Amino acid sequence: MNAPATGTAAKVKTARDFTYIKPKRRRLTEYEALTVHMQPDMLAFDHAGGRIKEPEWYLLRDDGTPLWDPASTKLDVPDWFEWRDPSQHWQRTYVRHQEQQEGAIERMTEDAALDGSLAEIDGRWIRSVLCDHYRAWSFFEYAVFRSLAPAQREALSDTLGNTLCFQSFDHLRHAQDVICYLVELEHHSDAVDDAAGKRNWMDNPTYQPSRRLAEEIMGCRDWGELMLGLNLVVAPLLQQLAVSELVRRAALPNRDAVAAHIVLTAERDRRRNIAAAQALAEFVVADDNPRADANRACIQAWLDDWTARADAAAVALAPAFDAVPVAATTHAEALARARAATAALITGLGYTSPLGGEA
Repeated sequence: MNAPATGTAAKVKTARDFTYIKPKRRRLTEYEALTVHMQPDMLAFDHAGGRIKEPEWYLLRDDGTPLWDPASTKLDVPDWFEWRDPSQHWQRTYVRHQEQQEGAIERMTEDAALDGSLAEIDGRWIRSVLCDHYRAWSFFEYAVFRSLAPAQREALSDTLGNTLCFQSFDHLRHAQDVICYLVELEHHSDAVDDAAGKRNWMDNPTYQPSRRLAEEIMGCRDWGELMLGLNLVVAPLLQQLAVSELVRRAALPNRDAVAAHIVLTAERDRRRNIAAAQALAEFVVADDNPRADANRACIQAWLDDWTARADAAAVALAPAFDAVPVAATTHAEALARARAATAALITGLGYTSPLGGEA
């Protein structure tokens, strides 16, 4: 083994950026280095070449078609790999973020159990809101998870696929948190009836428009439409009403701090996903995109359609507000706030909203 040279400074090879990735700013970020072009790019430099004909490609589905199909969304841009998630999440940062949120929920639930807070919650709140409504809403969350799981597979860049994948996990977490909380509450109250949620979801007229919308969401095969419709309409309108306004706003007046905290973590996820959808909506209508006008018209049609369906589901939730033991707001007041927030989000992006406001 050769001895190290003496009398000279050690030479250290400096790290190089991945030159095939075009950073959004001057230097490549960790997020970009670990995300961009991990998914093969069939339209740029991952062509087969050689003896294989140009329309063909290395990776194919069972039916012989390419693994990714430009027709998987009606939106069209020159290069999907230029899109960036504002949150800059990759696997490690996302898992760390959600571990912190789940850890906070677990600690708060444990403390509430030990100091007797869970045993002091009014049984009417547990039955009428947590079991009848919040548990029923977990089925909606699960439907969104199921719709986004295949959507992330079809997305035309890794940056978009990762974002959709993380959002799908968000909704699965939201659904599971409700169930875990009720499991703990069973040790402290006889009011827990886990089966009530499914009964309401399947049979109660209050939830049938939401159930219909959930099934339509699972049937949507355009990942671009899902990302924009869910985050620019369903999130600020229907989910804000059903979870933030009904559960979080009324939780503390009904002496349930844990439910309020669970919803706060869901709202943090919602803000992140709305920001990603805003970035996508702006990206596809950029001035340098020759398909910008067509994309804008497509998005406007989607927003109109999703708003009509989500608003019908939101209107039908009125009886759930009437069942809250200590009311913190009325359905009319909460619906007005949700509609205003949705209209402001849509018009802020330069579109018109059926709920009012000016673009």
